[in-house]
Amino acid sequence: MDRLPDSPSQRLAPNWFARSRLKLRHLQLLAALDETRNLHRAAQGLGITQPAASKLLAEVEQMVGASLFERRPRGLVPNVPGEAMLRRARSALVELEQAAAELNSLRDGSGGRVALGSVTAPAVDIVVRAVEAVQRAHPALEVAVEVDSSPVLVARLLEGRLDFILARLPPGVEAAMLEYREVAEEALCLLVLEGHPLLAGEAVAPGDLLAYGWVLPPPGSLMRQEVERLFQRHGLPPPERVLNTDSVLLGLAALAQGPSICVVTASVARLLEPGGRYRRLPPLEGAPQLAVPPFGLVRSRIRPLSPAAARLYEQVAAELLGEGAASPEPPPPGCPSPR
Repeated sequence: MDRLPDSPSQRLAPNWFARSRLKLRHLQLLAALDETRNLHRAAQGLGITQPAASKLLAEVEQMVGASLFERRPRGLVPNVPGEAMLRRARSALVELEQAAAELNSLRDGSGGRVALGSVTAPAVDIVVRAVEAVQRAHPALEVAVEVDSSPVLVARLLEGRLDFILARLPPGVEAAMLEYREVAEEALCLLVLEGHPLLAGEAVAPGDLLAYGWVLPPPGSLMRQEVERLFQRHGLPPPERVLNTDSVLLGLAALAQGPSICVVTASVARLLEPGGRYRRLPPLEGAPQLAVPPFGLVRSRIRPLSPAAARLYEQVAAELLGEGAASPEPPPPGCPSPR
């Protein structure tokens, strides 16, 4: 069967794993099958025979009252209950790994370890300020920050690899498993090198932007879509000369090679402008401000934060509230304030 039984007498009790004597070896086998989708290779990875692995899998399926995989010539394909068990097995093993890290930090007095993820814009200012504030009070706290796209960060949060994230919830994500606190949309700016021809006027016609090369995130990204909508609204084709990259560093290197245009978030622009090498373009004639949808502070509903992670989470939340309560400043040229 590929689904769990509906009969009340067959429903799993909350402590079913204890009654059934689920062992760590069962979880390790499920994790190995998730990686290999092959019973023979999973057994090899665990250092056991294939019949022993087959027996372990049969025991798990007996415990949960459902088959977990479809047996096919090229291997095993998890069904719906299988996907659920694989996800939970991975999460349980990650939690045990992190328990070792937390216990070791308590033994050596390091103050704990926190792993958080963020999309680029909040990582530039919000996360940096929060980490600095917490580490002032807890100098030995170790913090790891992953900067990536929202789908990647949400997946790593659900796996238990990250304590919390600043990201957007992608379509299809299991929202019931997550606590989401919406923050704000991100204003976008068009960044160029000092001396760019388009800096000469007080405003820029959208059509004039097409005469230059562009540095843009890959097709399908939120920032790329917003730039493409800018030209669509004015009946213009998208830019022809485009360097596709998510790397801000590579984008800045491209700007240094010629009069190109790079789209960045307002927080990145604020970080780069003080040196005077990079400038935002003046406002666009007849064009609404550029912005991407809101991001939020996201954590798991089912996995409690460690004391160290909870401290940093609350500090990030305080930084976000502080930003929201701050008096709005006049929008800089070429980068309007959020809608």
